[in-house]
Amino acid sequence: MTSSTSSTVSPATGKRALSSPATATGPAHATSAAAPTGEPTREHWMDLLRGTAILLVIAHHLRLVQQIWDGGTPWAMVELSEALAPFRMPALLFASGLLLARSLRRPPGRFLAGKLRGLLWPWLLWSAVMLPILGWGHADEPLWWLNGMYTWFLAALFCYYVIGLVTRRIHPAWVALASVVAWTALPLLGIAHDLVGPRPDKFVFYAVFFFAGAALRPVLARRPVPWAVTVPALAVAAAWALHAARFDAEPQVPVLTQVVVLLAVVGVVGVLQRLPRLHALRPVEWLGHNSIVPYLVHLPVIELLGRHSDLPAGPGTFALYYAVTIGVCVLAVLLRPVTGFLYAFPARKAAAAAGEAVSQAVEPFVDRAVDAMPAAGAAPVGEAAPARTRR
Repeated sequence: MTSSTSSTVSPATGKRALSSPATATGPAHATSAAAPTGEPTREHWMDLLRGTAILLVIAHHLRLVQQIWDGGTPWAMVELSEALAPFRMPALLFASGLLLARSLRRPPGRFLAGKLRGLLWPWLLWSAVMLPILGWGHADEPLWWLNGMYTWFLAALFCYYVIGLVTRRIHPAWVALASVVAWTALPLLGIAHDLVGPRPDKFVFYAVFFFAGAALRPVLARRPVPWAVTVPALAVAAAWALHAARFDAEPQVPVLTQVVVLLAVVGVVGVLQRLPRLHALRPVEWLGHNSIVPYLVHLPVIELLGRHSDLPAGPGTFALYYAVTIGVCVLAVLLRPVTGFLYAFPARKAAAAAGEAVSQAVEPFVDRAVDAMPAAGAAPVGEAAPARTRR
């Protein structure tokens, strides 16, 4: 996030920038039965991956905002945030790429219309929501709209889906490899890597994770990641996380960074595929299934808490802010049937269905209120009033 008074870490980019003051009895397997439509079912580990990444993103942004406005944040959260910085967004993009093949089953027109409604619309709307919070001066900065706020994720997803449509006859593994080559080639062309500034370089960097998810989806649907891959991958991830925490920055080594982080995400998937469906994990799955809502809602809430509350910085305040933010996100998900236009541009049928749902919910209360009101020409007190006929 960028503003005008001090130099700190940006919640929007996770980098240094200018900023202002039902229970299963056994392990779940990755195999999936075909749905009646012929599409594979959505495995619970996919939502667990997405939900876990969302919770980590919220904690990370809260840590950054608390540093900006309260002057400090718990040391443990700083270290944890830095250690997990290389993996949060790659995990989200990997989870999104897992659904590319299913989306491409739609006709191209419907595919593009759905992405325009579900990605570009909330990208534009929620970027605008942040303007009064961060400053109206950003309104005339084209690159700020594209890559200056946390909504860059939606713009990047839209680009990846369009690329996926155009290259649908090419195996997504080749597209993932092309993103590695393109990212590595930038310095060779005299263009320094820039994940901090307004240039959308991160669109190239993160593409490997989206298309790797699309490439690995058929394999992960057939069987869990073997332990022979999972265990070494987690060991490499732990070493990479310690390195990131030690240097207070994400390691940026061409090719190696993308490969190591991708391997780490695959290792985490191997663990999640084997987790039983415990009741304690259902809320995380639920958040992951509705991930677009908490992703868009959380940062405005955190910014408002950080700017307008006077609680002293510390673990207690951090825990309180985190609980409040999660609570607001949960409420936003529950309200989504009525506020769906905040997350996808309403199609005519969707708008009509939402209007009918609101009408059915409100009509009983309106009827009671009308019944309680005296009818026009009501009889004086003490005289019998004519019976009111309900429609």
